[in-house]
This record gives sequence, structure tokens and C-alpha cells, in this order.
Amino acid sequence: MQRWIVAVTALMVLMGGGLIAGYKFVYKPNRPNPIWVPLAIREDVGMTERQKIVKELTGKLSEPKVLEGVSKDLGLAAKWQMASNEEAAKEVGRRLFVRTGDTLNSQGAPVPAILVGVNGKLKEAEQSKEIAMRLMKDVFEILGIPQQAPREE
Repeated sequence: MQRWIVAVTALMVLMGGGLIAGYKFVYKPNRPNPIWVPLAIREDVGMTERQKIVKELTGKLSEPKVLEGVSKDLGLAAKWQMASNEEAAKEVGRRLFVRTGDTLNSQGAPVPAILVGVNGKLKEAEQSKEIAMRLMKDVFEILGIPQQAPREE
């Protein structure tokens, strides 16, 4: 009888370890993890105007030329093992989102914002961050906002 208890206990420990490993190494890295960059806007801009901006940005950022530029600049075709930049651009376009939301200003108060980002998995968070930051370059061009040169310290 004691042999059965030891065998069942060992089996339960192995099953528990397998469940923990499966959660940690398979389930958790594949969970959704959207990454976005907030673009704060004035508080007096109404919701209809915000929706108009979102629609305009979505349309312009979804253009194949813009998406191929993002893919080429970041080398996404090679990173994602795709045959061409066009395929990688289609994948970026599928993941891209622009929506309204809130962000915190320098005083910590919430202000309205346009969120430009990328849907991805937790294990792809670094790539999603790079894509979102690269998309902001195009957002600034579309909106006519001059970009600041990086500071040298």
C-alpha cells in the first residue's frame, strides 16, 4: 500500500510541475500584449473631432507604402521569417490600431490622447515597442508635427 501512495504522490508532483511549466513557458508568453504610444491632445477637442483624427490616421498609416517603410526600416521580414517586406507590411497592418484614450500629463492629471499602437504577444513585446515607436515617426509626418532631434549628452 505504501508503494502505491509513493507512486501516486510522485505522479501528482510531476503533473503539478508540468502544469506550472506549461503555464510559465507556453501560456503566459503567448498572452495578448498590445503596446501603444499616447499622443496627448487638447482637452477642448471634442469626441467627434477625435474620432475624425483616429479615422484619418488609421487610413494613412494603413497605406502599403507606409507599412512597407516600417517593415523595411526594422527588418521585420527577416525577424518574422517572411519572404518579403510586403508580407511583413501586411502583418503590421493587421496588428496596427489607432484609437482614442487617456494619458497622464506632466502633473499626473489625465488628458485625452490618441493611442497609436500594435497588437502582439507578450513574448514579442520588444518588437511591438519598436514598431509603435517607428509608427510615431509617420504620425508626426502626417500631422505635420516637427520632430525633435535626439539630445546628445
